[in-house]
Amino acid sequence: MVGMWQITLDDVPALSKAAMLLGTGGGGGTGTELVEPILRRALREHGPVEVVKPAELPPGSLAVPVGFVGSGTVMHEKPYEGSEIARAIRGVEGHTGVTVQAVVGVAMTGIMAVIPVIAAAQLGLPLVDADGTGRGVTKLSQTTLTLAGIDLTPAAFTADKGSNLLVDGVNSADAESVIRLSMPAMGGWAGMAWRPLRMDEIDRGMLVGTYSMALDMGRMLEERDREGLAARYGARTLFEGKVVEVPRRHLGQFPAGTVVVEHSGQPDRALRIEMQNEYLVAIEDGGIVACVPDLICVLEQESGTCLTAERVRYGLWVEVLGIPCHPQWRSAAGLELLGPRAFGYDMDYVPLEGTAG
Repeated sequence: MVGMWQITLDDVPALSKAAMLLGTGGGGGTGTELVEPILRRALREHGPVEVVKPAELPPGSLAVPVGFVGSGTVMHEKPYEGSEIARAIRGVEGHTGVTVQAVVGVAMTGIMAVIPVIAAAQLGLPLVDADGTGRGVTKLSQTTLTLAGIDLTPAAFTADKGSNLLVDGVNSADAESVIRLSMPAMGGWAGMAWRPLRMDEIDRGMLVGTYSMALDMGRMLEERDREGLAARYGARTLFEGKVVEVPRRHLGQFPAGTVVVEHSGQPDRALRIEMQNEYLVAIEDGGIVACVPDLICVLEQESGTCLTAERVRYGLWVEVLGIPCHPQWRSAAGLELLGPRAFGYDMDYVPLEGTAG
C-alpha cells in the first residue's frame, strides 16, 4: 500500500488537540479526555493503526462509518467502556450480511474523531483517511455524504450495558431523529455504526485526507506554530481578549448561548460569538467576522487548549481563531445544510477571507 502510514501512541496528543480544534466548540462537551485512555490502551494492546486512502484498499472493500451519538458530558457519569463500537459494527454486519475491511470516521470532531481509531485498533482493521465533515457539526445528517445523496442507513447503535438498537427503512436524517429520541432509554449516549460504504462512495461523498490533515494540525498546535497553520490551512487570529459574559440557554437538545470577549489591548472593542453546540457566528460592531461553515475556534491563551462551548467561562483569556472550511461546504447545497441560515441566523455567509478579522 503505497501511501499507507500509521497512527501510533506518540500521535495521540496531536490527534486529540486537532480533534478539539476542528470541533469548533463541539465534539463531546468535555472534549476527548474521556476516550484518550481507551485509545492509548487499544494502541498498546493491538499496535499502531494503518491509515490508507480509499484507492489503496483492494477493489470491493467496504469501510464502516463509526462514531457516537448523544451527550459527551454524560460520559463522565457513564464512561465509554471500549467495546461499544465493535459491537455496533458486528450488529450492522449481521444485518447487512457483509464483512467490512476497514473503518472510516463520520465527523472530524472531538470524540467522534478518536472513536474510529479505537475501533480500527481493536478490530485490527485499517482506518480510511477520510471523514464526512472536516469540522464539528451539530447533526449527524450535516455531512458531505448528504450533499452527495449517499444514505447511511441501516445503522446499529450500542450502549454500554448491552442495549442495542437497529434502525432501517428510513433515511439518515430520520434515523438520527429515532436515535436521539431513544437516548434516554440508552443512558444518554451510544456508539454507532452505519451502513458499510464502498470506496467509490467514500471518494465521491467524503473528504479524503482529513486524518492526515488533523495530525499535521495537531503537531502545529503542540508547537504553537501559528505561522504554519496560517500558511497551510489559512488559519488566522480573529480576536484576543478576556471572556466577560457567557449567557447560556438550551435550544432543543443542544447547549446554546453567547460568548462575549473584550479585546485585550482595546477595551472598547468586543467580539460576540453565538453558539449552538459549536461556535457558529462571530460579530464585532454589527459586522460578521466569521461564520459557519468556516471554523471558529476558541483557545485558552496560556495553555493553548481548545475550549468547548460547555467549558468556555467568564474570566478566561482567550484567542479566537478562524479557519476556512472545505470548499464543498461553500457550495449552494453546502451552505443550505451548514450555513448561518441552517441554524436560524438571518444572514448570508461571508467567507473568512472576505472579513476584516
